Amino acid sequence: MRYHNPDSGLRIDLTGLDADRQRFYRLAIEQFHANVDWLEFENFAFSFGSPIFKAVHDRQEVLTDPLFVVLKDIWLRLGIRQGMVAPSKEIPTRAKESRKASSHIPAHRGHMAIADKPSVSSRRRR
Repeated sequence: MRYHNPDSGLRIDLTGLDADRQRFYRLAIEQFHANVDWLEFENFAFSFGSPIFKAVHDRQEVLTDPLFVVLKDIWLRLGIRQGMVAPSKEIPTRAKESRKASSHIPAHRGHMAIADKPSVSSRRRR
């Protein structure tokens, strides 16, 4: 059994899932096709009753679990479809290299002067 997201190209091999986790995956796919509410799917997929949390010892195990990766991808796809999540705006490599910072844009927000704040703190003015 394999999962494939044609939009992102994500491919995950799920052949190692036990029967309980395969059933859960199939339910997740059914919910995706039924376009269930994004938050309802989140509760279904990531509640502590979910099989992704059974028999794990730490957070890293959950994050690298193929079923978790697939559920997260389905959750994000539902969110994009329902307007709850903005689609990724990846910049092609060539565009990243040719992009140059404009001299009038500060390198860090901390360098920007805030007009409505006094330059000296109220404590120092006393």
